[in-house]
Amino acid sequence: MLTEEPHPGVPAGHTGATGQPQAGTLQRGWRWRILWRTAGLLTVLVILNSLARLLFPSQIDLTQRRSYTLAPQTGNVLEALKEPVDVIILAPKSPRTAGEQSFRNAAVMLREFLDICQKQQPLLHVQELDPVDSPAGRSWQERFPDVLAPCVVIARAVAGEHEVLTTRDLVEFRATEKNGAPDIDFLGEQAFTAALTRLNSGRKPAVIYVTTGHGELSIADQAPDSPLGLGLFAEMLTQFDCRVESLDLRGAQRVPHDASLVIVAGGEVPWESAEADLLDTYLRQGGRVLFLADYHFDSRQKRPVPTGLESLCERHGVRLGDERVYSQNFAGQVEAVAAALPATVDHPLVRSLNTAPVYIAGCRCLRLSAMPGQRPVRMTPVLVSQAAPRAWAEGDPVGTASPTPGGARDLDGPVAMAAAIERPDERDPSPLMVVIGSPQVVSNRTLTGATGRIHASLGLSCVNWLRGRRELMGDIPPRRRAAYHLSGTPEDHRGLVWKTTILLCAVIGTSGFTVWTMRRIG
Repeated sequence: MLTEEPHPGVPAGHTGATGQPQAGTLQRGWRWRILWRTAGLLTVLVILNSLARLLFPSQIDLTQRRSYTLAPQTGNVLEALKEPVDVIILAPKSPRTAGEQSFRNAAVMLREFLDICQKQQPLLHVQELDPVDSPAGRSWQERFPDVLAPCVVIARAVAGEHEVLTTRDLVEFRATEKNGAPDIDFLGEQAFTAALTRLNSGRKPAVIYVTTGHGELSIADQAPDSPLGLGLFAEMLTQFDCRVESLDLRGAQRVPHDASLVIVAGGEVPWESAEADLLDTYLRQGGRVLFLADYHFDSRQKRPVPTGLESLCERHGVRLGDERVYSQNFAGQVEAVAAALPATVDHPLVRSLNTAPVYIAGCRCLRLSAMPGQRPVRMTPVLVSQAAPRAWAEGDPVGTASPTPGGARDLDGPVAMAAAIERPDERDPSPLMVVIGSPQVVSNRTLTGATGRIHASLGLSCVNWLRGRRELMGDIPPRRRAAYHLSGTPEDHRGLVWKTTILLCAVIGTSGFTVWTMRRIG
């Protein structure tokens, strides 16, 4: 005889009017189990989310170009903020001119960048104002006469100091093809960091003197293709709280007392001993020098023309070699432009350099000095050439023989092409000099070339290391936005749009009909 077993969880004999277990009791138990399981799942998710927030307080940037990661210099400058800073994007809502449209395109990328900055530094207050319709926008223009829309105003809320950035400071448009959309290099991070640096300094700009009178590169020369101009590099220095002045030591009594740094950018005429003594005295009294040594060959003497600063360099630990660095490409062709790579040493200046090679033309090699009576300093190679036979320092006089590696007077690579000299200190050595074997590393022609950004980063890092502004050292690469090009005719593009629309409507209709049919059958 068959008997019906009671339902699990229901007491035996507990039946309803029809003799079956009560359905309401079963449904209530099932619902409670669902609620408890859902609550447990939500609790676990909340705990995991809280742990992730504690362990990973910042966003994880998985983009190949690190598009959502700030440069170390930008992070350092943001952390140094002690008071609120207002960032005002002043532009009309509806652009009427090509200039306003270009600024609007730049502002889109700027807003993304500022969102990242605000997450790291809440003291940044960002606003977008119309210069005509907004009373606040008009007040900013009345407050600062140099504010002309469209632009970005960066102002300290307490001190009232401000900086203005324009479209030229934020982006650079690069043509790709005829009638094609241009690629865009976003330079806003460099400009924004430099502006904050000037606002945060709270002191007079550092005065950097560039020597003249010996055929050095000129800060007055700003021609983009000039190999004798230093004007573009001087302009970069002014963006980082510096004032650049010329200095002629002929007949002078001393290096000016307000000099934060002296730059010797090459030269064809040797220094007089009296001038070199003034520079030596400046170094002994705590001064700092960036020396870009030049290489000019004297065909009569069969040796490089003396700079007049050889003894000064040797007293401070570095010897200017008479050899010139050459390189050899994969085809065996000899080139006077050699690739300089960061040295494998632990040094703050080396750590700040870009890992890409710096191509230096006409560079002379540097050696460690062993001069008697040398001052207690420490010399560290910063840039070195590639290993032999790819690179070497040619010891044979220029013009006497074709440069080839392995000569009796040659120095096999790697050889030093740039060096940093410090005053020894157990805790923190003090910067003294940076010597680079060629002034062309920061000439106008080099900075406007294909690798100009890498050379500019090297020059700025050397200056900031000598100034003691390590938070500004390093490279801030541009955020590159490449345009997407659709091939085909306008008719093809229109066909792509309506065909895609029809396909989506068909998918939605088919899905709806399928669901309706299943519910009808069920």
